[in-house]
Amino acid sequence: MTLSERLTKIAGFVPKGFVVADIGTDHARLPIYLVLQGISSQVIASDLSTGPLSTARANVYLYKLEKKIEIRQGYGLEPLDPGEADVIIVAGMGGAKIRDILEKSPAVLDGVVRMILQPQVGAGIVRRWLFDHNWQIVDEELVLENDNYYQIIISEPSYEPKAVGIDKKPSRKERELLEIGPCLLEKKHPLLIPFLQEKIKLAENILISLRHAKTPAAIKMRQEWRRKILLFRRVIDNVSKKPKNI
Repeated sequence: MTLSERLTKIAGFVPKGFVVADIGTDHARLPIYLVLQGISSQVIASDLSTGPLSTARANVYLYKLEKKIEIRQGYGLEPLDPGEADVIIVAGMGGAKIRDILEKSPAVLDGVVRMILQPQVGAGIVRRWLFDHNWQIVDEELVLENDNYYQIIISEPSYEPKAVGIDKKPSRKERELLEIGPCLLEKKHPLLIPFLQEKIKLAENILISLRHAKTPAAIKMRQEWRRKILLFRRVIDNVSKKPKNI
């Protein structure tokens, strides 16, 4: 079983020996890989759609892993009972959807030791939820695959809420952390600058499409995208700076 670079990176963040739940498993390629590589001996693979789950069951049967991978159908974390899974993976969904999934099942998250989240868009929404609910971001990764950038967020529960919580009105520095990613900034990830340059191009195209709109919502949206462009440019400048010789 071979995986894409994105899924391989996700698998690399799964701690060995824990029960894993792969939410939105699609064809169960990641659960099969985790078991075959000896990373996990028990995986719960869930999805909402019947079609992908049928393929997932067929794949699990093909590799004779029925006793180690359990296929379940349902929305988000709802197929899980509290305490069943140690590690939660939610990959390939929008940030708002991931936030809603986590928000809806707090009891399931109580015993979880790590979440690996890969939003297609809206990573800042996911990070804000994590900060607000005392989940610490311990690592992050950027992957470029098929000309698309993917952000992977690794989070673990924090027992120091005052240290990781943020106010309802984040400061400029906190907005950078939420929008860009604290670990990506700290490690000056090699893909961070081209990733932000791509986001600037996208934002500029959105501004062009909104240039004639005069509704209050459109005006507010233009202001927000201009703010993001300034933020991305400032971060690029900071990351590009060479350290001074001591």
